[in-house]
Amino acid sequence: MQIDHPTGHRTNAPTIARTLASYVVDLKFEDLPPSAVQAAKDAVLDQLGTMLTGATLPWTRPALEVVAQAGGRPECVIVGTPVRAPAAEAAFVNAIHAHACEFDDSSHDAACHPGALTVPPALALAARAQLGGKDFLLAVVAGYEILSRIGRVMCQPILERGFHHHSVVGPFGTAATAGKLLGLDAETLMHALAIAGSHACGTMEYDQSGGEVKRLHAGIPVRGGMMAAFYAERGITGPDTIFEGPRGIPRAFGGLENPQAMVADLNHDGPWSVEQRIVKPYPTLGALHTGIQAMARLRDEQGLVAALVREIHVHVNPLGVAHGGAIQTPRDVIGAQFSMAYSLALALVRSGNELRDYIDSSLWTDPQIVALATKVRVHGDPAMVGERRFAARLEVLLEDGRRMEVDEPWRKGSTRLPFSAAELEAKFRSLASAVLDETGMRRVLDTVARLEDLADVSELAELLAAPRPA
Repeated sequence: MQIDHPTGHRTNAPTIARTLASYVVDLKFEDLPPSAVQAAKDAVLDQLGTMLTGATLPWTRPALEVVAQAGGRPECVIVGTPVRAPAAEAAFVNAIHAHACEFDDSSHDAACHPGALTVPPALALAARAQLGGKDFLLAVVAGYEILSRIGRVMCQPILERGFHHHSVVGPFGTAATAGKLLGLDAETLMHALAIAGSHACGTMEYDQSGGEVKRLHAGIPVRGGMMAAFYAERGITGPDTIFEGPRGIPRAFGGLENPQAMVADLNHDGPWSVEQRIVKPYPTLGALHTGIQAMARLRDEQGLVAALVREIHVHVNPLGVAHGGAIQTPRDVIGAQFSMAYSLALALVRSGNELRDYIDSSLWTDPQIVALATKVRVHGDPAMVGERRFAARLEVLLEDGRRMEVDEPWRKGSTRLPFSAAELEAKFRSLASAVLDETGMRRVLDTVARLEDLADVSELAELLAAPRPA
């Protein structure tokens, strides 16, 4: 097939969608080293914890109610509830649960949240078809890879235009995950990826003035990506130039002329994106984390207290000025979780940044927290790019004229400062305990630990259901 590119260049090379589809179809569990398998199990466990807590939060209830009212075949558990629903609807709600409290993982190089876009659809489809743990894990790994490759090219330019990278790129990763579990051939999966482009959506306006709609920005792309795979399976076709075409997603959303880096060095030898994921220790926008870490260091190591502070200046990646620096006094939970000022004030006034601190509306207007938050200024540092794109430098000017300063170069939970196995389990327990008792948590932990040997993933899915009310 010849392709007319915007530049006028003509080529007979396979399109990006075809290349990515062939990669996913050819990927085998035997291609994965033990480290990638373990990383995938860690990713699954992390997501299951966030789903369980997410199921208990009030802003996820509307999606559950809409799906439950619609009914349909009870193909898969909606995690943390007694409700069963059709696979796409269960994955839709589970993805909202996974993304509901800003505790879901993020990608080292693609900036989206791959766990929330891959684990819910993989759980639903593997449980529906009673597939084994190897199939489930392989589909998750494939989804991470596609999200990373597309996202590393697209995320920054589309963020700069105000689109939500997570929900624009998300349908492609979900389509790859779903297509792998559906057993699509390369041609059909190419069409699934192409159709997924019609589901790309979402703006970032919530990080300017709030809005719990952001919680839907995992569910919408997950359902869209799954439906793209279902449509392709039944013969619907899409434009195979969805990435490099003159009206393709990269050009339309990001003004990108040449997205070929998506398929550069594409092989089955790694490095694996799932091994590069970033685990979140705080329930906030990831771009806030190193700022919180820096404030915690000043608090714990240098004895900083709120009463001493005259001004706080935090220097971050230039994108962080708008994406985290816009809200000083939140009016809803999402506004609190996307506010550098509020998060730094919490770290100093309350000596912690727990989920309950972001949910408690009385703290949004607490006089001491508000007074400190209004002293925070967020600055873009052009040097904080590349390896330092997640760094934060904190300068605190004191009332007596002294200055405190700390540079925090690496995010906790990244490959530079990884979670230990004990820390991952502790995070899972802290989140899963919202629904499960000790016996239930231990069963999930043990099942995930042997996931590659599990004969039927529905066994894991059933452990995540809440008991039906008497």
